[in-house]
Amino acid sequence: MLMQTLLDGPGAVDGTDLAELANSVVVAREPLVFGRSVAADLDLLYLLREATSNAVRLRWTLAGIPCLPLRSHIHLVPPSGGTGDAAAGHAREWAAGYRYGACYYRKGPGFVTVKDVRPGGEPVRMTISDGAEHFLAMARARHESDLAAGTAALLDTAEQAGLLIRDSGRLLVLPYQIRHWPVPYTAI
Repeated sequence: MLMQTLLDGPGAVDGTDLAELANSVVVAREPLVFGRSVAADLDLLYLLREATSNAVRLRWTLAGIPCLPLRSHIHLVPPSGGTGDAAAGHAREWAAGYRYGACYYRKGPGFVTVKDVRPGGEPVRMTISDGAEHFLAMARARHESDLAAGTAALLDTAEQAGLLIRDSGRLLVLPYQIRHWPVPYTAI
């Protein structure tokens, strides 16, 4: 898996779920190379989304520039630097705009709330009650083929709402599941 080959950290990273590394410092062995394709970038952003969701203090270096606009990933744990001038500039811009809690979802009994206050767009707060299970299935999925037909039929709607990005069969729900609230919780 991607995590197994890229990360060093406490515990056994050889198959360890990022949830098991919550509140740990984890260091990427090599720079994460962005910009090869949207689909490849979605795989890397999935790793960053899960690290952010699980409060893993990921230390990593950016190589290349993501194919997607900064707004699509500014809410995810930013790089500590870049391998060249362009990557270093993008890393600085990403880190400067990053704020924990800028784009997340929270599960409730029979509903999902989404908060999106990332820079460069209108603030959005929504509650999904009809279809919450479809949203959660999308959030777990990595590929369109992972979804049941009823959920896959809603991909266009979720994409138009700015909740996900997909390319070449890969997909990524942009908000991360918030599992660790900051102190004070009113900070987000």
